[in-house]
Amino acid sequence: MIVSASQQPVFKWPKENKNTILDVLKQTKDSDWVLTPEGSLSGYCTDQTHELKSDEYGPALKEVEDYLIENKRNMLLATGHVESNGLPYNQIRLYKEGQFNGAYAKRLLTNHRDAAGELFYYIAGQEPHIYYLDEDNTILASSLICNDIWAFPKMSPQGNPYFYNEFKKYDVKIVFCSVNCNIDHLDPLVYEWHENHLRLFSREFEMYTVVSGATTDMRGTPVNHIQCPSGVIGPDGEWIEKCKDSGSDIATVEIKL
Repeated sequence: MIVSASQQPVFKWPKENKNTILDVLKQTKDSDWVLTPEGSLSGYCTDQTHELKSDEYGPALKEVEDYLIENKRNMLLATGHVESNGLPYNQIRLYKEGQFNGAYAKRLLTNHRDAAGELFYYIAGQEPHIYYLDEDNTILASSLICNDIWAFPKMSPQGNPYFYNEFKKYDVKIVFCSVNCNIDHLDPLVYEWHENHLRLFSREFEMYTVVSGATTDMRGTPVNHIQCPSGVIGPDGEWIEKCKDSGSDIATVEIKL
């Protein structure tokens, strides 16, 4: 199974993001699964870009979905999305051979006593999304989004629920993590916090972790560094392939399961 983690810009507007996503799909035609960063289509934490509040989002999503259907592609598309209940969620949407097959909604939304954080923009998800990657329904995977993984202390007053524990119960083999956490300057200690959580969870729970992060800051402005590395980590906690530490890049790895 060939998986690709895309490190790419996440702009404010869906039209720009759609073009980036289609370009990534064209660059990864041999990949069985492609993962994008948090908010990669909608933009991150911007109420202008949710489906019911933007003229751009609906058509952009349709164009991506039409491409997936036409080319029978498998994709994990991270985006803010307003569901049929009228509520906005920070999601990873699953497409198998182009067909929508459910979504994971971020559960550990960032917030603290002085700021609502993501709670201002999204409704928290309540459950995991466990799914099969292969036609024979033998390889289980799941998804997490950014703070779900490391529960950044200042923004996670309830601590870390360690979602990898529940994945182990289901015998999940691969965890797909979408990330968007850059600030306007590089904080090496935060970089280490993010990377160490990803590597340690992979090793301790013996799972592959696929990580896709943004090359822009959380407002959609390009930066020349990243706050969390992208790539593919093996069950031993070591990087199989790691994207460069700035700019767009794609890590593609063949995983033998």
